[in-house]
Amino acid sequence: MKKYFPILVSLILLTSCASAPADSIAAAPASTEAPEPTATPAITPEPTEAPTPTPSPTPAVYDPVSLDDWKNQSVYPMPDYTFSAPHKPQPQEQVTWPEDGTVRLCASWNRSLEEAAQTFGISAEELQAMNPDCAWDGGYDNILLQAEPYTLPYNNVVTVTVTRPQWDSYRTKFDVPASLDKQAQAALATAYAFQYRYYGMSTGFYPGESVDDPQGYYTSRAADGAAFVKYSELDSFLHTVYSDAFASEIAGGPDAPYIEGEDDSILFRMGDRGSNILYCGTLFTEPKLQPDGSLEFWQLSLQLDDQSFEGWGGEGPYIPSDAFANPVRLVPTAGGWRVDELELPN
Repeated sequence: MKKYFPILVSLILLTSCASAPADSIAAAPASTEAPEPTATPAITPEPTEAPTPTPSPTPAVYDPVSLDDWKNQSVYPMPDYTFSAPHKPQPQEQVTWPEDGTVRLCASWNRSLEEAAQTFGISAEELQAMNPDCAWDGGYDNILLQAEPYTLPYNNVVTVTVTRPQWDSYRTKFDVPASLDKQAQAALATAYAFQYRYYGMSTGFYPGESVDDPQGYYTSRAADGAAFVKYSELDSFLHTVYSDAFASEIAGGPDAPYIEGEDDSILFRMGDRGSNILYCGTLFTEPKLQPDGSLEFWQLSLQLDDQSFEGWGGEGPYIPSDAFANPVRLVPTAGGWRVDELELPN
């Protein structure tokens, strides 16, 4: 079981990799003997009309959007960004990558095993066979995705610094795949920054005030001085960074932590959770263009073995034993790339 700081948990919890190629089958050698003559000629079936194949959807093609043009789409002032040169990903302090470069490939999953099998490109039967004791308990914890050791991809990343003075955040630097264009890198880094502070580790804007007539669990309202005060600005910001579907999960949707109140105010429900104490770094698979025009890849959250971990501060090095895969998806729009699926790595 994962070890988390004992803080109130109020967050919903990760896209895709190709299935492993089927084993090739060698053709049997042709016989050198002449075949026996047949008594009757083979009957050739009447030709039938082949069914018309269903055409594959043609992905929408959009022109690249510059970083400044993308930022200007939001009525809410967007952050400033600086980008490092591409570099190899670095583990956290005290952490060393595995010497042979391999780990167990795992996932924590809060949907069905069939959906997990489809997402990670393996059959449901194989997934169940690798996890005979896997049982639903509000989710599947630590399911194995590959029987053999998984070789980590040390693909280049770019470190993006997200600067927004009004944002109360302890995280400002985020590694993202180097092969993404700058606008996509900025959108992904902004999503990380927002989710760490306002949708992942905690929800709610500060300062806030109690609502006299709360709507169910929405008991608080963002007050002057908060990072977001007007719902229209929050909505504009979210639709600049996220897809419409993802934006509605954060604000306005049926289970979203933020909703619109009177006079363009933001109502929210409070919540906090701790980070994963076993976390020790993030890697990414290479983004792949999908038939629908989206980009998909895995975020690999490197973690220590929870059976042998005795706490930080001891004698190093700390070497990750597991990589937890979460799918990441970016979708193209006329206004640039939008984040459609993303979970925090820890």
